[in-house]
Amino acid sequence: MKVRYTRRLVLGALAALSAGMTLAQDAAPFPSKPVRFVVPYAAGGPVDGLVRALARALQDEWKQPVIVDNKPGANEIIAAETVAKAPGDGYTLLAATESALTMNQHLYTKLPYSPTVDLVPVTRLVEVPLAIAVPTSLPANDIKEFIELARKSPTPLAYGSGGAGGISHLPMAMLAKNEGITLNHVPYKGAAPTIPDLIANIVQASALAVPVIEPHIKAGTMKAVVVSAPRRLVALPNVPTFEESGVKDIQARFNIGVAAPKGTPPAITARIAADARRILNQPDFRARNVDPFSYVLHGSSPAEYAAFLEQDRVRQAERVKVSGAVLN
Repeated sequence: MKVRYTRRLVLGALAALSAGMTLAQDAAPFPSKPVRFVVPYAAGGPVDGLVRALARALQDEWKQPVIVDNKPGANEIIAAETVAKAPGDGYTLLAATESALTMNQHLYTKLPYSPTVDLVPVTRLVEVPLAIAVPTSLPANDIKEFIELARKSPTPLAYGSGGAGGISHLPMAMLAKNEGITLNHVPYKGAAPTIPDLIANIVQASALAVPVIEPHIKAGTMKAVVVSAPRRLVALPNVPTFEESGVKDIQARFNIGVAAPKGTPPAITARIAADARRILNQPDFRARNVDPFSYVLHGSSPAEYAAFLEQDRVRQAERVKVSGAVLN
């Protein structure tokens, strides 16, 4: 009896010790192990570049490895599904645009994740303005001249995009609707393959991120006719905004934000958002990673980002309807 009693005491002590260790681990301050940012694009683009810079800064702040995991393809669905199926503990994060968070639900009749159920907003990092670029040889030097050229052309002008239903397709579809012109959509597999055809006048326009087109504009192989931004951009000081041009703004811009799996504690999402905002606002970080690319800085709270996404879903639903894009 004494042996059995002693054995019970030992087993009970071990169980209590194990439970105590689990509670201690659960109570460990975030982060206490590596954090992974899943990015829906290949290395080298605007989303990847900003997130990598942020990851390096957070790694210094958190004293834990912060890994960038590129999972490109399927209009951000592959990356979004990866994060949606991860534990809600803050250690797997999605760095994405409107495609994953507000557009895909209108483009696809069936998704392997729910943007409103499986993902929770963390922070909107920056807004990336797009410029409408045209070939240097095109006889249009501003957006009004481009619209008039499209209106008078015996055959519809063509515009390239990074893919049907994407962030560079839907705004151009809205431009055609707003201005009552016909434009042919030519989808490409990203911005990079669009560039040579734009320079060669195979397509006559494309809405592209400023860092993508700036080198070509400086080289004189293409020109920008308008920027979709609240004010002129430092990178393109001679290019007017839609408002300055007297043309309705098609909101040709996208936002880079962070989301987490459902169940992630609000205290953790608030911590990530606050740390990201502080880093984004550091003068040296801005000087290297924000201002040179004409990004509009946000660094919002989870609640602010949630409100933005709710409004944007309504806007994207209209755009998808106008474009007629269906990606099943």
